[in-house]
Amino acid sequence: MARLLSYVPIQVRLLLLMAVAASAALVLAIVGVAGLSESKEILRSVYAVRMGSAQQLAEIDRLMLTNRLLMETALSHTPGREDRSPHSDDRVDRQFLSYVAAAIEKNRNTITSLWADFSKVPLTSQERGVAERFAQRRNDYMALGIAPLLAAMRARDYEAIRTQSIEVERLFAPTHETLEALTRLQFDVAHETYQAGVDRYDAVLRNALAVLMLLIGVMCWLGWVLNDSIVNPLRRVISIFKNISKGCYDTPIDIHGRDEISAVMRELQVMQAKLGQDESAIHQLAFYDALTHLPNRRLLRERLQQAMSATARTRAYGAVLMIDLDNFKTVNDTQGHEVGDRLLVEVAQRLKECVRQTDTVARLGGDEFVVLLSDLSTDEELAARMAERIGEKILAQVHAPCSIGPRVIRSAASIGMSLFSGDVVPIDDLFKRADISMYQAKAAGRNGLQFFDPDIQAALEARMALESELHEALQRDQFRLYFQVQVGSDEQVFGAEVLLRWEHPRLGLVTPDKFIPIAEETHLIVPMGEWVLRKACEQLRAWQDHAAAQALVLAVNVSARQFRQPDFVDTVERVLSETGACPAKLKLELTESVVLHDVFDTVQKMRALNALGVEFSMDDFGTGYSSLSHLSSLPIRQLKIDRSFVRNIQNSRSDAVIVQTIIGMASTLGVAVIAEGVETENQRSFLEQFGCMAYQGFLYGRPVPQDHMQTMLEEMRRVARMPLVGTSVCRTAAFMAATRTPPQQIFTGREP
Repeated sequence: MARLLSYVPIQVRLLLLMAVAASAALVLAIVGVAGLSESKEILRSVYAVRMGSAQQLAEIDRLMLTNRLLMETALSHTPGREDRSPHSDDRVDRQFLSYVAAAIEKNRNTITSLWADFSKVPLTSQERGVAERFAQRRNDYMALGIAPLLAAMRARDYEAIRTQSIEVERLFAPTHETLEALTRLQFDVAHETYQAGVDRYDAVLRNALAVLMLLIGVMCWLGWVLNDSIVNPLRRVISIFKNISKGCYDTPIDIHGRDEISAVMRELQVMQAKLGQDESAIHQLAFYDALTHLPNRRLLRERLQQAMSATARTRAYGAVLMIDLDNFKTVNDTQGHEVGDRLLVEVAQRLKECVRQTDTVARLGGDEFVVLLSDLSTDEELAARMAERIGEKILAQVHAPCSIGPRVIRSAASIGMSLFSGDVVPIDDLFKRADISMYQAKAAGRNGLQFFDPDIQAALEARMALESELHEALQRDQFRLYFQVQVGSDEQVFGAEVLLRWEHPRLGLVTPDKFIPIAEETHLIVPMGEWVLRKACEQLRAWQDHAAAQALVLAVNVSARQFRQPDFVDTVERVLSETGACPAKLKLELTESVVLHDVFDTVQKMRALNALGVEFSMDDFGTGYSSLSHLSSLPIRQLKIDRSFVRNIQNSRSDAVIVQTIIGMASTLGVAVIAEGVETENQRSFLEQFGCMAYQGFLYGRPVPQDHMQTMLEEMRRVARMPLVGTSVCRTAAFMAATRTPPQQIFTGREP
């Protein structure tokens, strides 16, 4: 049956099942309604006909009994002949007899009417015979008994009343007996009719239950057939899918029929055949690199896990070598990606030639390869030497000339190595160690190998932690502004440089050289730079009301990334407007690399800000590659001589010449000069002799917090009024005393 149904679409099967179920429900409903209607009609007949007739007979019986009672009452009021006296009240007897006669007459007429109605009801043959006997006896009762009695009562013939009463009593007994028989027969027929209705109801119920059971059986059979034709094939399909998921692609598939499941199984048969054909290709794609056919990261992790488990048992050491080709991007960019791919294939082949068959060479992607060396030695030092020899062999093989078509390419690699024994170090940490040592090899000059150094890893992890905390420092208001004064040759403070410090809750005061590079890499330097600019402008606005500080110019360092933002000019203008700071008191310090990145864009931004009144200073001048032509085109008002030239100006002739050249160049261009890192009076004296009249450094004060700056300026202003005695050394000493701050508030490292 299931095989035959497989040629019928599932949708048609389901529709047929629904049609059968609907038809069965309809048949059951029709049978039930018809049977219940018939039972209802039978019961209605019992109530309406039989019970009505029985009530009529009961009423006739009651009236006959009433007439009998009235007759006996009349007899009790009829005196005998010997009882009559001349003084009896004949008027009372006459009225009473008239009342009784009228009542009997009325009952007789009612009995006649009730019997006429009863006679119209259809009766059974047995009922009809009894009814005819009752009709005959009733007629005799009425004609021979009641009618003469009424006449005697109306005539007040007491003797006739007594005589006729005896006759009525004689006729009443058989008539009443026949009436009772007819009444009993009515109740018997009514009971039989009711019982027939009950029997009919029971028959309908039995038939309905039988039909229902039949339908349940049919539906179960149909369900079993559908289960056999739908569910079982689907189970076979699921079983085939499970076998495919386990890698079994040869499960036999028996197909018959043209339904949807058969179509699915045909497609499944085709898919299984294709999967079986492509199993090796799938395995290759899942576990091997498509270009070099080396194991990929997934297979490498599996083999590394196996190697770690093996070394845990044997206590031997293994090694992971992280290999990265040096300057591979240059080959791709200059020779093309096809040449780069062929080079990667050649390198993969050479790596395989350098290791044992039990070792693994894998490609992680790009120009990164990993060599897994297993079971080297149980001695750690010997295992390290063995891994180093293999690494040197790899370096030599990779560095050997490689002929790709007409080109000869000489490549190089940096290798990082990390030993392991057992699974103490997780796989990801092992890769991380090898990666760190590989970058350490690159930093050491490339084309070399380096073992993992725990100190370097600790430094990198500390840097990562610092980077994570740096993201929250700005929101938690952990940055602080420090100021280092700038002094002229007359020893008057004319400005200050704004310096940023990070007040770390755990590490204390973090120096800029620790967090500024991280901020540059993570792009946090842009919001940090805007925060410094805003705080500096707010300080300028606050100083406008203080005589000791209102003439000061604040120099704010601007990073390359911050300056290159398209909205940098708008940002500066907005900050100035919102804080109310005087633009002429703001000086932005740019490095040579920032200025020369895009000269045209730089000049446009600088001129736009010059128009607002903002001035520019070139920071760390002399360390870059500025030319006179570039300087002449830039709207710069000041050059800052880098501290590296100031430090040895007394002992290094080359530094002194560079400083003189910078000062002379600035003089030619009409640009002011300031020297940073001035720490001794001799350095200041040399600079003054060369023509530099502005200084910044520890000679005049260390950087101080924002809240100490106002006090320091007032003290320095008081010192500046001191009379000159001998040289300026005395006044300088006073400046130093004025700028002295508590040790915990002074940054003693090198200023950026």
